[in-house]
Amino acid sequence: MRKTLQDYNVSPGSKIDADAVCVQCGTVNPEGTLICRTCGNNLRDQRRLRLQAEEQLLAGEETLPSPRKIVLGIIAVIGTILIIIAGINADRIMLWLVSSGSEYTTENPWSGELGNQLSIMVEDLRLQVLSSNQIYNAIRQPINAENPEGIFVIAIRNAEENIVPVGKAMVKSKGDNYLFTALLDNGAQVRGVAQKQEQKLVAYWDKASCEWNGQKGSASGIVSKRDDGRYEGYGGTDLTNENFGFYAFKLP
Repeated sequence: MRKTLQDYNVSPGSKIDADAVCVQCGTVNPEGTLICRTCGNNLRDQRRLRLQAEEQLLAGEETLPSPRKIVLGIIAVIGTILIIIAGINADRIMLWLVSSGSEYTTENPWSGELGNQLSIMVEDLRLQVLSSNQIYNAIRQPINAENPEGIFVIAIRNAEENIVPVGKAMVKSKGDNYLFTALLDNGAQVRGVAQKQEQKLVAYWDKASCEWNGQKGSASGIVSKRDDGRYEGYGGTDLTNENFGFYAFKLP
């Protein structure tokens, strides 16, 4: 029998570094939030771009500025600000481009037609009994497939830097989007709809949900496919103040 998250005595993944205050809308998000809960801004990218800008400014302070350097510095600062704004809006611009050509509803993942479809997927996923060999072969030898549909092993990196399985997931296409469900060893269930943006699958707060210990809450996350075939993701739920990293390995 596989161990649960409690048996490993670790969190479901690594806590991510991200700005708490969103510069787009001013929302103060819980520490470690990946996607702003108000406007969808990627707070981790915001932090990275902000730190890059600060490094440039600090580097410029090491020498005494001449009037010419001051003018060039102002131009550089303005350019940096524009780069930050463009970078911060990249995901939102991509979202508009993707969603503009298709109808996207705000159905509840737990009720209505969408809820029924996801519940059927959950029951199908429960019937998928994975052997230890299947699980560890999937982790050791990732399948490099372009199609994100299928059954996946969900895993995390523990305190000893080992990748350990913590659950399973199912992904199915629905038009231009993807339905997903996940069952974790700690009893949590995650379900929702993700949009494909280039090589990423993105689920926003109003399109995904988590049930844990009898409580339901909104969820969000981003999953990217790596060169070796594994999927690497970050997600969070308002049932906890922390976001977590995870891996997904496709089964044959």
